[in-house]
Amino acid sequence: MNDCWNGKLIGTFYDTHPHWVVDHGRYAVTLRCRGALPKAVQERLREIGATLRSIKPASEEAQAWHRRQFAVLENALDRADGFCPFTAPIAAHAMIQFLKTYADEGLSFDHWVIMPNHLHLITLPFTCSRIDAFRSAWRRFKSLSARAMNQAIRREGPFWQSSQYDRWIRNPVEFERWQNYLARNPVKAGLCKKSKDYPYLK
Repeated sequence: MNDCWNGKLIGTFYDTHPHWVVDHGRYAVTLRCRGALPKAVQERLREIGATLRSIKPASEEAQAWHRRQFAVLENALDRADGFCPFTAPIAAHAMIQFLKTYADEGLSFDHWVIMPNHLHLITLPFTCSRIDAFRSAWRRFKSLSARAMNQAIRREGPFWQSSQYDRWIRNPVEFERWQNYLARNPVKAGLCKKSKDYPYLK
């Protein structure tokens, strides 16, 4: 596991924000359900993403804008507006089973928290030598998980928002920080009083 902190940067690509692709890196990822964000919030995220395109990715200024972007995203998601399938225990338990067994195109997970309208995930070290392979792995995960969740709750139609927030975890300190963040998330959102009481956290 130690060598995952020494991954090679393959490159970056952009949608609503820059995505760093690192061979054998760990990632903290937020996936949100389709329709979970109001249009005004989506527009604000696009504006921040446009700013990030014009800034050197590794700069302190970029880091500040990333934090701002994540804060906008999280504050909106914690209000649990829009499509919130994981308020239904059958959907949350189906997602847990899916995450426990998922291992496809090098992508798998060892930590997660399932919120009403989004997921926070931490990947295991993800071997990826091309940007296209990174994007393909996430498209496949979202497609297969969407199908499984729709079957679990007997619905049809898009399940996930097309883009996701992903953050390369650079070292053990950041890894611990993300683990703590996942644990605090349901408490901060008012879903439980203590992290240990939340059933959809690993």
